[in-house]
Amino acid sequence: MLKRDKLIPIIFILMLAAGMTLFFAMPKAKLSENENRSLAKAPKFSAENVFSGEYAKGIGEYLNDHFPFRDKLMAAGDGLRDLMVYRREGSVEVIANAVNDDMGEGENLNSLNSAPEEEEPEEEKLPEAAHVELADEAEYNSHGIIISNDRAMEIFGYYPQMLTNYAALVNSVKICLPYVNVYSLIVPTAAEFYSPVQYHSDMHSQKEAIRLLYAQMMPEVNKVDVYTYMAAAADQYIYYRTDHHWTARGAYQGYYAFCKAAGIEPLELESFPYEVISYDFVGSMYRYTKRKELKDYPDYVEVFYQPSVESSEAYYSADMTGQYDAKVISDVEGTSNKYLAFLGGDHPLMHIVTTNKNGRRLLVTKDSFGNALVPFLTNHYEEIFVVDPRSASLSLPQFCSDHMINDVIVENYAFAISNKAILDGIRNAAQ
Repeated sequence: MLKRDKLIPIIFILMLAAGMTLFFAMPKAKLSENENRSLAKAPKFSAENVFSGEYAKGIGEYLNDHFPFRDKLMAAGDGLRDLMVYRREGSVEVIANAVNDDMGEGENLNSLNSAPEEEEPEEEKLPEAAHVELADEAEYNSHGIIISNDRAMEIFGYYPQMLTNYAALVNSVKICLPYVNVYSLIVPTAAEFYSPVQYHSDMHSQKEAIRLLYAQMMPEVNKVDVYTYMAAAADQYIYYRTDHHWTARGAYQGYYAFCKAAGIEPLELESFPYEVISYDFVGSMYRYTKRKELKDYPDYVEVFYQPSVESSEAYYSADMTGQYDAKVISDVEGTSNKYLAFLGGDHPLMHIVTTNKNGRRLLVTKDSFGNALVPFLTNHYEEIFVVDPRSASLSLPQFCSDHMINDVIVENYAFAISNKAILDGIRNAAQ
């Protein structure tokens, strides 16, 4: 009989061999439906990539994304995490979205027209909030997600230090970019407009959270008032019911708000070529809840094409190496995640060139909500660089200098302001 000190190494070697065999034998998926993102591709071997460390990094990402039974292991991990969620008796207590972190963990397939100095610009009258009938209580309430009127939503919660940390982070971006226009663009979630009344006050109020955030940002940071324009359009199709993202119409409200903050004349939504690409989209909210009422009442997905786009490509790193194809509006016929139509999902870096030869260059650092926003911005810049701070490592001062960036948008949706990967990425870039 084998002794214990010999048996354990033999078992370990056998398990390792079995794992390697499964890794090479099992087919490799291109997309993770559970995570809403493209999985890493095998890196290209070259002497340059080896010596720079990019090849080893790429191998690590490839192994991590294609580990045998990865989805099942992650689901088991999520189950354990659910057991550790703090909740208050009789209600759901969500601080920084403890269950879901950030629904979009990575998904992948100087102001213009300013008025003359001698003239006082007319103050625009802001639109009033649309009236939306709210339920008294949710029909379904579990793990920080509720369903009300056949719409699933994440319940937002905040604490003061969380807001202070994010405001300081955006301030650091402006400090390291003194000669660049920096815009903060925070997107509220559907819960702010459609959840039962109890989730619209105190720690659940996104309106108050955004007000406090902007109050702590430097005057030199341009604050984009997305909230007001989303509230005014709340009776329209601006959020999906089965997914946590905004729709293209919602993203247009974000675009309109940015244009007003930047002194740009926004284009009318009706001016863009339009198409419904799916009538049966069920997204992240369904995947988390598995509720039949969501599956039986799917979303439809609209896209608005941007004729001004001349070319677009994505890169595996912010130094613009490892180029691959990426479209501003992508064909998503082969996947159930139709939100990947916008930019093809999340990429470490995306570069878009347009027919607008005006010398204006924009950098957008964003979460997945930014994917639906960027297409509209292509109408006002010659070049746009789109960075996902979760997967791209760069120096903002160096990058903006190298590419002659005029404007920087720091976009995040309400839950992402506490997402560690996003915060760490922006913090490192602003050093």
